[in-house]
Amino acid sequence: MQTTRGWTGFRTAAIALGLFVAGASGARADGILNYTTSGGPGTANINGAPAISFVPVQNGSVDTASNISLGTFVVAALPNGQSTTYNNTPFSLSLIPNAFNGTTVQDTPVQVTGYFNGTVTGANQSSVKVTFNPVTTAAFSIGAGAGTLDLSNSQELLVPNSVNGGQTTLQAQVATTNAPSGGGDTSAPEPSTIALFLSVLGGVGLRRMVQGRRQRASA
Repeated sequence: MQTTRGWTGFRTAAIALGLFVAGASGARADGILNYTTSGGPGTANINGAPAISFVPVQNGSVDTASNISLGTFVVAALPNGQSTTYNNTPFSLSLIPNAFNGTTVQDTPVQVTGYFNGTVTGANQSSVKVTFNPVTTAAFSIGAGAGTLDLSNSQELLVPNSVNGGQTTLQAQVATTNAPSGGGDTSAPEPSTIALFLSVLGGVGLRRMVQGRRQRASA
């Protein structure tokens, strides 16, 4: 009878742990977006030597559950005493989705526009801000579903060269609806989950074995 009760408890624990692992392994990422960006600042309304450039993303890949990078603004160091002023200088950017969860995407790029205002002085000062216009066509096709681009901020202050090398990352979010499954599926259990399952299962079995020996010894 004692052996039966021990086995029943062990089996119940194993089933519970199995359900836990199944639940953990069934989790899936929002989706993997492969994309490219292009664009940068215009040349109009700049008083002085251009000091701001933009480094786009080439063959980027990101889980849409997190923010995505659209590229990086870089403020160059100017000689001491020299300054460059931006007065509604235009900025344009294209987000080009290439694939979603391994499925090729063919759609019109999403256009982001804005303008720069402010002054870069030497290597240590920058008051330049880039302000983004509302994205008029933010949606793009991902198979039977759609993705929608949303800028994290409507305005970014561009840091001078003395701070982080003058680099400011432009971030955004992509919300998906009716997204196809595929590369974002994480149906295989994580190694840490498997290790947890095995260690706890082994601990339950060892405990049952020790209890059984103690009870037989005291009988």
